[in-house]
Amino acid sequence: MKHGTKILARKIFNSIITLLLVIIINFILFRMMPGDPINFMVPNDPRIPHEYKLELIEKYGLRDPLLEQFFTYFEDVLTLDFGDSFIFTNTPAMDIVIENLKWTLVLTGTSSILMIVIGMTIGIYAAWKRGSSFDTGSLAFSLFFYAMPTFWLAMMLIIVFALHWELFPPDSALTYGETFEFSISSIVDLLRHLVLPATCLTLVSIGAFVLIMRGSLIDVMTEEYITTAKAKGLTDSETLKHHAVPNAMLPMVALIAIDIAYIVGGAFQTEYVFNYPGIGWTTIDAVYKSDWPILQAAFFLIALAVIVANLIADILLVYMDPRVKMG
Repeated sequence: MKHGTKILARKIFNSIITLLLVIIINFILFRMMPGDPINFMVPNDPRIPHEYKLELIEKYGLRDPLLEQFFTYFEDVLTLDFGDSFIFTNTPAMDIVIENLKWTLVLTGTSSILMIVIGMTIGIYAAWKRGSSFDTGSLAFSLFFYAMPTFWLAMMLIIVFALHWELFPPDSALTYGETFEFSISSIVDLLRHLVLPATCLTLVSIGAFVLIMRGSLIDVMTEEYITTAKAKGLTDSETLKHHAVPNAMLPMVALIAIDIAYIVGGAFQTEYVFNYPGIGWTTIDAVYKSDWPILQAAFFLIALAVIVANLIADILLVYMDPRVKMG
């Protein structure tokens, strides 16, 4: 138990160091990007006085020495204050990111539940029926979609199901001009817009869950305690449920943790192709417009989610796997 506590302390310390490095890189990276954010904030109009640009430069501290900018930035990060957006004036960057994050949570949260449940179910059955036609077919299905470019599948879904058959809307999270309300019509509208992007995300990601669950379960089924369980008279379903699957779940913990971080990070390609107003679409739009505050807020939130998710996975593995406790 003492050894496990030391492991947890080391994992937490490493996470803190990683977060500090992310904060530093987050500051440097976007100041190395080409382009002047002032040019996006001020139209290219000769009637606009040059003094106005100078006021904006002074307002956002773009003339301050980099070291001074960094200390100001670091102090603000501790309170999750990344300043106002360069493009959306007088609007905090974090407010914009959080506002769009809710749509990402709806999209990737739905697809994550589907890919975890369906992927693990297929992987378990394929491992139990190893060598069968279902095993071969599920492997082909998983590898096919696992290797498929996300943006290409998204465009194919739009062409077939939105433009050709006109079954679902091709873009956005709601009908343009509508706002979400807790009513039947609004929920139906949300679900119709969710079908294609959620299907795209589920298909391209489900392969990882199938392959890892299948491989892990096949390894577990070769262990002696599985043979012992069968020799004691347990049925196949009892052996699978009480012995094989619980021990095969260890690799899945890390994968699910990363997928939870993926929920916050969003699906950049999917959101952009479907013009879905999530954090991925917001980040790409901010890159084009050199909106540093939004980029810094989005990347910090994504990095924080990945670090926390990995830390949770490490903690779970310490308590789930006795080999970790014993070193």
